[in-house]
Amino acid sequence: MKPFYNYLNQGMLKRSISGFCRFMSIISKAQLNQCQRLLFISPVALGDFLYLKTFLIALKNSYPHIELDIWLDDNRCNTDSWRLSRSKILQQWIEAEGVFNLSYGCTDSKEATQAHIDLAKQRNYDIIICHSVSKSRQYSQIARTVSPEAFIVSSIPKSASFGFFNAIAFRHSNHTFVLDENNLPKAHHITDRYNNIFQSIVGISLQNDALMPTLIVPQEIAPITENWLTEKFKQPGKQGKLIFLNHLSTNIKKDWLLSQLFELIEKIASTDDSCRFIINVTKENYDSVLAQTESFVKQKNLQVAVFTVNEHFFELPSLIAKADFVITVDTAILHFAFAAKRPLLSMMRQKKPYWAPPESSHSHVLYATEGKGHISDISVERVFKQYETMNSDR
Repeated sequence: MKPFYNYLNQGMLKRSISGFCRFMSIISKAQLNQCQRLLFISPVALGDFLYLKTFLIALKNSYPHIELDIWLDDNRCNTDSWRLSRSKILQQWIEAEGVFNLSYGCTDSKEATQAHIDLAKQRNYDIIICHSVSKSRQYSQIARTVSPEAFIVSSIPKSASFGFFNAIAFRHSNHTFVLDENNLPKAHHITDRYNNIFQSIVGISLQNDALMPTLIVPQEIAPITENWLTEKFKQPGKQGKLIFLNHLSTNIKKDWLLSQLFELIEKIASTDDSCRFIINVTKENYDSVLAQTESFVKQKNLQVAVFTVNEHFFELPSLIAKADFVITVDTAILHFAFAAKRPLLSMMRQKKPYWAPPESSHSHVLYATEGKGHISDISVERVFKQYETMNSDR
């Protein structure tokens, strides 16, 4: 074990180098040119990956010889169906992009996690980049376990105690990076943050017109979408606007109520009874929401269908791309709708506003400003009025 003062000296040296080489990347071009395999470790969700992949693909395009792998495992080691299904969806997406070599999905046991580590050890990574918040120390240690000789950089949250103990906490990493928000505009977007991170770590910087995400749906998914729509909406003469709705997230504070969603559907249908409504849910919520929706449809005689991904991730963005309007809480759905350039009304809490889609005539955010600041505190009437305003402008 190194003496304590060596850790402190190492930490101070890292900070001084970081300040002196502000315009130099932490990982040099020479290192990237010599690198054969690079592992990017981050427990990303679907929305994260939509924006991150732009920069990862730019890295791959700049250094096409590098085999770029992604570690998605969030290190929870449980059997929660939502996280395992989301991980499977992400891995399908990563494979479809065609530029990544291997992905390590979420595991349901310590044994499965160890199997990931054993497989990763065989890859002999030259460079490992860790990007996390709450578990950044764990990933730094996992990275060193995976590759004793790799050059490891950990992108970490704002340091406590001015980073005084970073050299100890992140002793498994060769370098740490903390995003300095003072270098960003006050009203910045998540893409600005990622641009700063990738410029600082690997020297990749994108122009403004290349920052926003793209999501290309494979052609073979289109017939699946068309067949689903034809099957769900059969009423002749009532093939009006297709409105895509999403009221659930992975956090109850960011959920809208199903009763609120039904009330909104009634209000919109009262202005145009030819509208078709899609309620999006994850598989674990499908049966419950379907039963309640069928009862609602029977009472109100409206065109409402419940959707969940069946076989492949791209069924979801393909359906969103077909929508005439999207109304959603703060989940990946809003980012997919933004990438697909669909008219979008999103409901968000007032935390981390840099995740909000840029405001435009086709995109608006309603923030939860009343009550406890939960999404369910946003009234149906407020959502409906904003929907009417956006549609009157089109």
